[in-house]
Amino acid sequence: MLNPTSPTAGFRQTLVQIESLTFGVEVADRLFGRLETGNFVVLHGSRTCHVLSELLCVRSQLPRHEGGLGSPVVFVDGGNRFDPYLISENARLHGMDPDEALRNVWVSSAFTNYQLTALVTEKLPEALSRVKPKLVVVSDAAALYCDSDIGLLEAKRTFNRVARFLWTLAKERNLLLVATSFQSANWRKRLLEQYLLGRADIAARVEEDTPRVRLTLERHPSKAAVSAELLFDEPRSQYLLEEFMEA
Repeated sequence: MLNPTSPTAGFRQTLVQIESLTFGVEVADRLFGRLETGNFVVLHGSRTCHVLSELLCVRSQLPRHEGGLGSPVVFVDGGNRFDPYLISENARLHGMDPDEALRNVWVSSAFTNYQLTALVTEKLPEALSRVKPKLVVVSDAAALYCDSDIGLLEAKRTFNRVARFLWTLAKERNLLLVATSFQSANWRKRLLEQYLLGRADIAARVEEDTPRVRLTLERHPSKAAVSAELLFDEPRSQYLLEEFMEA
């Protein structure tokens, strides 16, 4: 793999085709713009982060002229969050075959911080060569590093390595790489989340106050920090982003 700090990195970058993905929701797309490959995106806050990430998993499979990447997805499940229902329902809303949409999301789960570290740093590059996705999602990335079986210093050092690895992977493989982090009262998780945010090219906070969801763009290479509010019309425990309306 090419080191992004090497002298040839700039030349290589001029040869890379930058592609982009949208949410397909007007207010979100105005806020974020087009999410381009090569970027490391961090969504943190409420569980709506997960709804957003799984929506992108479906839209990634759409052709480019419909705002997609024409690509399968690799989903690294660090918090046991993957929900096939969301994939299936979003696929139906997009006129896609739900079973085919699910087959195009390659899910791998970790249940300890050691498994997640190995999954990201060792297995993920292998999967990229095999599956050739343009979107990778790492769900609730910091959760497993909050376990008491890993000391704080080791957790910080290891998770910082994972965050740096993900950022570098996005650049070297020209991927759109999205990591989520769900809000928690756990002080360690809030501390570790800063390693993700420190690496992010694009970062957004997602706050939920039923029936409203507030998206705050905190970092973007070409946009100022700004917020937008969404409203979904039928309060329930689980919902699809396509049902949101601008508040």
